Amino acid sequence: MKKLAIVLAAVGFAASSAQAQETCAMNYPVFEVSIPHLDLPACPKDVARPNAFCRVTTANDAVHVFVFEEKGKQCLLAVKSYREYQLEVK
Repeated sequence: MKKLAIVLAAVGFAASSAQAQETCAMNYPVFEVSIPHLDLPACPKDVARPNAFCRVTTANDAVHVFVFEEKGKQCLLAVKSYREYQLEVK
């Protein structure tokens, strides 16, 4: 659990910089095998983007949604954490 929290913090920091987006700080194939998660049928409305898909994890009393691009390198586009577990999807 502690390792997951460290990974989430590092990914969130890296994904927030413009340089990280150019170099694809994390892509879905790496995420898929590294972080236990569930697939979401649709992204929450506040992070939904065209041509993107979402995955969800839980850690430290929060739900964390990861947004990845569908095509290309499948780069991580955004990470959002929710303390309240009621998420609205499309």
